[in-house]
Amino acid sequence: MPYLTVLLLLSLMASPSSETFLDLERRFAAAVLDRDGATVDSLLAEDLIHIGFEGQIARKVEYMSFFNDGDWRYSRYATSDLSVKVFPDSAIVTGLADRSIRVGTKETTGAFAFTHVWARAGDRWRITSSHVTTVGRP
Repeated sequence: MPYLTVLLLLSLMASPSSETFLDLERRFAAAVLDRDGATVDSLLAEDLIHIGFEGQIARKVEYMSFFNDGDWRYSRYATSDLSVKVFPDSAIVTGLADRSIRVGTKETTGAFAFTHVWARAGDRWRITSSHVTTVGRP
């Protein structure tokens, strides 16, 4: 009987559902809005590559440095139009984020599109690649 239990657990681990990644995206969005560095750090892979609005590339160290120490604050961060493509050891999530953010003394409001690539890291899922680009709202 334990053999069947192990096989069942392995099959569940091998085939995550779209809902798994929608839940992870909700956690990530809430952590960004709340400026919860510990949660964001736990959701990012050590080998993260983030491509920002102007094409700048940040590794996890740079991303978390800005996240934890930068002079910024979101007053709104809401995701929508999420699409998930699931593979055995990865998933790609695309979507829109509507936000209001203050960086220094400058307030920015509007939407951006994002792509997150989630990869399995042991028994956890983490964002290994992230890309954002500004989009207009109709």
